[in-house]
Amino acid sequence: MIGQWITNFTPKRIIIFLVIILVIIYVVWYVIDALDGFDPNFKPAVTTATSGAGVGSEIKGGVEIFDPSKKTPEAAHTK
Repeated sequence: MIGQWITNFTPKRIIIFLVIILVIIYVVWYVIDALDGFDPNFKPAVTTATSGAGVGSEIKGGVEIFDPSKKTPEAAHTK
């Protein structure tokens, strides 16, 4: 039964079948390799403005809403 099924394949179908098998193997290998360094217990560090952690953690000023009609100040020329 399997032998009859295989003999019905044309050379073009055999090549396509092999290419599909190779692509599936590559995709599985790629996903396993990508997940190799994955830590399922990873929790990102929580930083707040008052914690003092991180660069530039201090928030200066208040909440500013973007106003497109407001002109930005020109940079002062230094000599």
